[in-house]
Amino acid sequence: MGAGIIQNFFLRFGWLIITGFSIFLFSTTTLYFYYYDNPHYFFLGTKQELVFDVFWRTSFYIHITGGMIALLLGPFQFIKALRNRFLKWHRTVGKIYLGAILFLGGPAGLFMAFYAEGGWISSLGFLIMGALWMIFTYKAYETIRKKDIKGHRAFMARSFALTFAAVTLRGWVQFASLVLHLSPAFIVESSAWVSWLPNLLVAEVLLLTIAKKL
Repeated sequence: MGAGIIQNFFLRFGWLIITGFSIFLFSTTTLYFYYYDNPHYFFLGTKQELVFDVFWRTSFYIHITGGMIALLLGPFQFIKALRNRFLKWHRTVGKIYLGAILFLGGPAGLFMAFYAEGGWISSLGFLIMGALWMIFTYKAYETIRKKDIKGHRAFMARSFALTFAAVTLRGWVQFASLVLHLSPAFIVESSAWVSWLPNLLVAEVLLLTIAKKL
């Protein structure tokens, strides 16, 4: 009984933290659309050799659109009360989440990975992440089509772990630069891996321990 109460507390607390960061990043990312004509705004300022390339710029906005939709909707798919009471709503939101990744964020992210700062090390990290992001998301769809609820929840957990990489990446960059004082080159290269590998590890640990509560 005591262990169950503690688990529920940490799950709810963790959900609040994840949702808070997701909403915060969603709100700040929308500023890219407000400053669309400012080639020096935040991340765009580091991509001066690409910022005026129509293909890269289009892919960038497609990627952040799909990614931020998935990031905003993802946490609410893990609330059991909403799933049980509003199943039709859950399915509709799930389809939007699926489309945002498979048709927007994922493909555009794979294209952008080839132009990542840090050379092939960064590109490889983002390519693997992008491929797994799309694979896990599709598997979540495939399993629920087969009425495999356990498998569906597992792949959704993995999918959202990679969706949340958008938050982890920014947190790592700030921590590595302001606290660890690592070199900019190392931060850039490591971000392509640190942004998603720990997330996926946490997801796998949760699936091995408390999968039924997800």
